[in-house]
Amino acid sequence: MPPSGSAEVLVVGLTTNYLVDPCGIDDRTPALGWRLVSAERSVLQAAYQIRAASTPQNLELGRPDLWDSGRTASDQQVGVGYGGRALSARDQVFWQVRVWTDRDRESAWSPIARWEIGLLKPADWTAEWITDSVPTRPDGPLPIFAKRFAAAAQRPIEQARLYVSGLGLYEARLNGRKVGADVLLPSVTDYRKRALYKTYDVTEHLLTGDNVVGLLIGNGFFNVPEREGRYWESVTWKSGLGGSGDTVRLSGEPKVIAQLEIRYDDGTVQQISTDATWQVDDGPLDFSGYYGGEDYDARRRQAGWDRPEGDHSAWRSAAVAADIPATLSAQFEPAVIEAERLAAVELTEPEPGVYVFDFGTSFVGWPQLDVEAPAGTRIALFPGWYLDNGRVSQSGMVGWVPNVVVADHYTAAGDGVETWHPRFTYHGFRYLEVRGLPAPPLLSSVTGIAVRAGAETTAEFDCSETLLNDIDRIAERSMRSAMIAPTMPTDPNREKAGWQADRGVALSGVHRYDFAAYNQAMLRDVFDAQRPDGALPGIVPDPTDFWYIGDINWTGAPIVQAFENYRRYGDTASLRRHYPAMRRYFQLLRSREQDGMYPAGEFAEGYFGDWMYPGQHWQRPFDPDNAHFTPPESTVAWGYWRIATAMAGIAQALGHADESLEYRRKAEAIATRYHEKFFDPATATYTPGTQTSTAIALYIGAPPTHLRESVLAALVAQIRESGNHVNAGMIGLVAIVRVLTKAGLHDVLYDVAVETSYPSYGYWLAHGATALPESWDWNGREGVADLNILGGLTSWFTGGLGGIRPDRDAVAFDKIHIAPAVVGSLTSVRATLRTVRGEIISRWQRDGTAVTLEVVVPVNSTATVVVPLLRENAEIKAAEEALLIDRNDEFATYQTGSGTWTFTQH
Repeated sequence: MPPSGSAEVLVVGLTTNYLVDPCGIDDRTPALGWRLVSAERSVLQAAYQIRAASTPQNLELGRPDLWDSGRTASDQQVGVGYGGRALSARDQVFWQVRVWTDRDRESAWSPIARWEIGLLKPADWTAEWITDSVPTRPDGPLPIFAKRFAAAAQRPIEQARLYVSGLGLYEARLNGRKVGADVLLPSVTDYRKRALYKTYDVTEHLLTGDNVVGLLIGNGFFNVPEREGRYWESVTWKSGLGGSGDTVRLSGEPKVIAQLEIRYDDGTVQQISTDATWQVDDGPLDFSGYYGGEDYDARRRQAGWDRPEGDHSAWRSAAVAADIPATLSAQFEPAVIEAERLAAVELTEPEPGVYVFDFGTSFVGWPQLDVEAPAGTRIALFPGWYLDNGRVSQSGMVGWVPNVVVADHYTAAGDGVETWHPRFTYHGFRYLEVRGLPAPPLLSSVTGIAVRAGAETTAEFDCSETLLNDIDRIAERSMRSAMIAPTMPTDPNREKAGWQADRGVALSGVHRYDFAAYNQAMLRDVFDAQRPDGALPGIVPDPTDFWYIGDINWTGAPIVQAFENYRRYGDTASLRRHYPAMRRYFQLLRSREQDGMYPAGEFAEGYFGDWMYPGQHWQRPFDPDNAHFTPPESTVAWGYWRIATAMAGIAQALGHADESLEYRRKAEAIATRYHEKFFDPATATYTPGTQTSTAIALYIGAPPTHLRESVLAALVAQIRESGNHVNAGMIGLVAIVRVLTKAGLHDVLYDVAVETSYPSYGYWLAHGATALPESWDWNGREGVADLNILGGLTSWFTGGLGGIRPDRDAVAFDKIHIAPAVVGSLTSVRATLRTVRGEIISRWQRDGTAVTLEVVVPVNSTATVVVPLLRENAEIKAAEEALLIDRNDEFATYQTGSGTWTFTQH
């Protein structure tokens, strides 16, 4: 408890590099953060003290042998760099914080948090990469590895850590138990540069005496095999970066590395490391295709192979793998987990022996099968988004590749009820067709397992309009579907590629999950792929080295996201780490500039324009005959301006004032040139007169002040004349929503949101959408049914209807702007946003012209609350501490500190 007489201020939610108690990071000076909780209003932090020690006992005894910051006058509570004794591999740090408020009241010390350093350099590894000593046949099977060892019987074990990585995927097991809850490990990287290892605390897994550590492996994205009839993508890693080197399959046989370290209470350490003494045998996995599916023969599943009683006498020796180009780095981002289990809601038999299960929603993950069948029974599972005459259709899953399928196969062992799901692939699907069962199944015979990164949910939205809630629900589903790697591979079947503009659009203004660490990892992967001349790829990672530069809305999206990450989380470490690389990229853009603009090219050169505008077909994306087509000259200008603006903000955050001014002036010049080149004074729009081209102009500030209102009115007129439809693709949609939100034109956005005719979200829902489709033209029968590029409207739900936005110069939500929109026929809205400072809530209810607005502001933040007035001379009741700073016929504006505040309008 706080000292006597102090305010009730608690320090909670301690994070290290935005993670809770991370085990095995490779950052010696991580960023620390915490949240504050108080029942009092208007509480600010004035100072903090951090102390860190090598054991929790030292902290409890007041002996911080690693660091004591002393009382530090600062309101900073995120991104506080560790400043203690230099750390080495395997070091553990226990730490806690106390704060003083602006009233000089002292909190109690926080609960103790911790982090642990992993292995930092090659010399810390005694393990070697190993592979099968017998080359894997094209038709399988894939190997499994095991190592038997004895733990000392007379010495108590103090702790044990397992460090493990794979090329491609692995599952680690120890004494018959899976190690860790995460799956699809390691996260996808550019394997020519980096492979990620995880650190596991396996102390509780160990036995006195004999133990066995086992490793299952799959091909993953590292090695995509071609098998006749199974879908595959041409993932061919070149042997050199930047287009150099022969086009060869760098990957080849899957490989694994593991190092188990057991520390006894006398300080001695026992290491069990992968090398040629490990044993290997054929496993039950016959086929491991990241795209095409997985085949498993349970008859080859060896009982006890990963336990001390297992028999390895007939196993062969493993081989040490050569020519591993990847550097081992710690995987610090949240790994993929089994996030949800879905029961089938319907079972049909469209043809004899063909059973189709419906899970009721699209999702990304695995089908799980429970079956009792004679040995050798081969059961086929076909996932899909659609039905065709009652059978599963794989439209949208296999692209233009003919005569291939995505399928999983399970061959039964014949020993009772068997339960199985794939491990080393994933699918996007709603329906599952099962063939080869020996008897009719039950509805419960299959389960859907949805997987996604284990990041915490940070946003919730609910309102009185069911349609808006349904739109938010399908957008949420598609966000989860991309959370398979930090570069967020969109299209969970056909491509599984990290298109960076897709990622940026999906995250733009939408705070659905805690992406602080995820975004740090994304930047690591992006700049791993940078060429010496500064060029960045539009897909990350890009095994073919093909999509470099091209459309800068894709290649430059990570820089825009880096600045938004700083605004959202206060992450300066990532900016500092990658700023020189960002400057190289921008210098390359400047060198290619023509007539003050970045030049646009053709689709074949990697330019995509306003991708997926209504009526667009991927075979003819640049269609001047389509009234909604916006040429890439416009959209690339938008990207160039956004990158320049982000660079200005990044430079400012890092203290490079002169460089910030340089970038800001460049952004202004881009906007000026856009106006000069594209403005049509006869219509107050921008060539070619699409909603997108005009919204881009407004977004970047192209219209001079005296023209802005007329250009905005022209945009609104375009939307109204189109029947309240946004006729834009992924670029224009974001621009339109942000422009209208900033202008306070919530009535326009509301009318767009509740529209149900084509093109609209309501049209999708009427055709059965359970996630966001790729195209406005989606009709519920074909195409990609789950791809989060057209979800831009949903940022308005929290930021417009809830009205929660950071102030223009806010960092990590230290200053909040809450301006809810009481609009349309809505009678209630509740929006919640969990930030690094705490929870922000905006909820309102309306009954005629009576409105009650309640807001919650986290400790150490201030808020500007703009209360909309529904009638002239409306009376507003508010707490005396809420300072009225402005009022007109439309709004009453208050300044508040932290706490819960209610504004009642009669």
